[in-house]
Amino acid sequence: MNTVSNDTAARPLTSKGEARRERLLEAATQSLLEHGYAQTSIQRVLRQAGGSAATAYQLFGNKEGLLAAVLQHELDGLRAAVFPAAMLTQPVGVALHELSVRLLTYALQPKSVALYRLLISECHRLPQLAEALRIAVEKQIHAPLEQCLRQACERGELRIDDPRQAALTLGNLINGIAAHARLSGGSADGPDAEHLATCRYGVDTLLRAFRA
Repeated sequence: MNTVSNDTAARPLTSKGEARRERLLEAATQSLLEHGYAQTSIQRVLRQAGGSAATAYQLFGNKEGLLAAVLQHELDGLRAAVFPAAMLTQPVGVALHELSVRLLTYALQPKSVALYRLLISECHRLPQLAEALRIAVEKQIHAPLEQCLRQACERGELRIDDPRQAALTLGNLINGIAAHARLSGGSADGPDAEHLATCRYGVDTLLRAFRA
């Protein structure tokens, strides 16, 4: 989604500029969750976060760009919480079970569920947003899962003919497990026993299929 000029996108922000951007994203997230996309505007966000309209439009381009930035910010946080670098070097059985539970737990948090519902409700009207979502999920979820599987193959733990498809399969499995809980608003306490059992079974099945 190209809502920001290339010159602006390429110019790194100062620490002050980064802090300003963070405040705007936090205010935008709160407004989107409380008022929805239709009732959220850059002006409303500015009333809460402060700053100038010129800066906001320079950073995000327009309201759709602001929503895309909120999406990217959320998925950046997901990757940091779910995929710590040290985890990817653990034995693959340990790593995949831990990563899958972390990912499922994150997906079930009420804030994550609310953002997921918002994005689903708007993507049909905003095809560029749908494409931005696809790219962000590929980069922040499927790519680190693929990296974990590839490293396991390099260590001789697994033998997978297509690690990318295997990563997509695992990511979609976890997304499917989360689907029912999302209908009821998610779970601040994380996955229940049935979710965890299904998650473990899915990971064990994948490991059995690809064990070297």
